[in-house]
Amino acid sequence: MGEGRDSVIKQKAGAERFATFDRSSDIVITKLGFDANGVTSYGGLVFYAMNRVRIENNWFWDSAPKPVQGTDRYSIVFGKGSAPSQDIRIVNNVIDDLQVEVDHSKQVVIDRNAVNRAVKTAGIGVFTVGNNAVAEDYQITNNVVVDPLGAGISVGIDPPTDSHCIFRRITIAGNQVIRAKTADYGIRIGTPNNSKTTTGNVFEDLVIKDNRMGIETTAPPPEPMIFANTSSAAGIVFKRLTVTGNTIENSGPKKGYAIDLRRIQNSVVTDNTVKGVGSGISLSGDLLSNEVRNNVVEASEVAYRLEDSLGGNKAANNRIVGKPRQGWMSSNLKASDAVEQ
Repeated sequence: MGEGRDSVIKQKAGAERFATFDRSSDIVITKLGFDANGVTSYGGLVFYAMNRVRIENNWFWDSAPKPVQGTDRYSIVFGKGSAPSQDIRIVNNVIDDLQVEVDHSKQVVIDRNAVNRAVKTAGIGVFTVGNNAVAEDYQITNNVVVDPLGAGISVGIDPPTDSHCIFRRITIAGNQVIRAKTADYGIRIGTPNNSKTTTGNVFEDLVIKDNRMGIETTAPPPEPMIFANTSSAAGIVFKRLTVTGNTIENSGPKKGYAIDLRRIQNSVVTDNTVKGVGSGISLSGDLLSNEVRNNVVEASEVAYRLEDSLGGNKAANNRIVGKPRQGWMSSNLKASDAVEQ
């Protein structure tokens, strides 16, 4: 425990990281400043196979940032150790020019952090870094992520060939992703590359709820702000996914769909508001027994798309604001689908 920003741990120039913790328990890190001091690759506070860790009210920054290269730069990273880390709280930290990553863990809270200008893959990331990884019972809530070079929040396999991994009961709620200078995904789940083949990966009971994503006039054309990325090759199916109450407001250039959900089943897409985009909400690929209702889309191209159904999908009470080129685009539906246009 320190005294806030007056208690600074400065990484030695050329050092790999601040510190490494392995198979330890009951660690509290609070009210400290951590200066990465020109780290070029990875770095950060590194943890493996931990139990009961609290990282609260700290400031992480880089006083001598180097040009971005091909690797991530961390403030905090829980890696894939000999067992999953458990009972992790990362709360109310300020993180500048660095990333947060919590892999291979259970019972994780990442709440009320400010992540500014994160380098490379994601502002907040949950990845696999090998086969047979697990991520269960995460709460990623009330964070503010500003101008990350990669995704704002990313949950999924990485590398994209990892297999037999489990992502279950992960809630991403009440976060803000704001872009004024960068363009990438807002929230991405699944795979970073859907051309790569995988097997045995499980994505169940993920919730993306009440998040706000804003693209300012100065930002480049955006990628989808909510993206469930997969394909038949990737082999991932999202089961019982909930996407509800999210707001996407684009004041910048327009590009593609704001919400792009692929291979979702027994899932709910409701009460989302999308404004100022090229195209609105897309569901495609092996769709089964999904519910799409009470969404509002303001788009210039296509408001809603529903393609490639296995049956039992329902769409009702979805509004269109303005005059898009096409209100609904649908193909390869089944007789058991009910779509109000």
